[in-house]
Order: sequence, then C-alpha cells, then structure tokens
Amino acid sequence: MSYASKKYFQVNTFFRPLFISSIGIFALASCAAVYTDASDANHVTFLNSSGESMDQLTNKASAYCAQYGKTASFKSSDTQLLVVFNCNPPR
Repeated sequence: MSYASKKYFQVNTFFRPLFISSIGIFALASCAAVYTDASDANHVTFLNSSGESMDQLTNKASAYCAQYGKTASFKSSDTQLLVVFNCNPPR
C-alpha cells in the first residue's frame, strides 16, 4: 500500500464517524415542528413537517407565548404543514 493510500485511509477513517453523526443530528433536527421568523409576541406560526398532533403544537405554542406572559389560542391552519396560534393577554 502506497503512502498516499495509507494517508487517505487514515483521513477517511477519522471523518467517517463525524460524517455519520452530523447526518444523524441533521435528520433529528429536521423532524421537529419549528416556529418561523414570522412569529412574534402576538402570534406563533409553526411549520409542521413532522406531522405533530394539535395537542403537541398547542403545548409548544403555549410555551412560546408564555415567554411574553400570554396564552396561546388556535387561529388557523392553511394546510397540515402550516399552523398559526394567537398569543393573547391573560384574562
């Protein structure tokens, strides 16, 4: 085995676990429903790419609105992918 082949094998062996780990982390991160940049203190918009239930999204919206001292209420859902909640002041 030539020196160049040995060097390639050593580098390849080093980066393989790193590459596989980064793919796994990316896959897990892409599965969660995330709120978008369109969210603010008055509403929260979720891109639900993972098919989470309304109960799960309601809990996440409540946690988001709570940071502003507000409570979440369902506003609309254009598709199963886009869900919007209002952040209302407490009554």
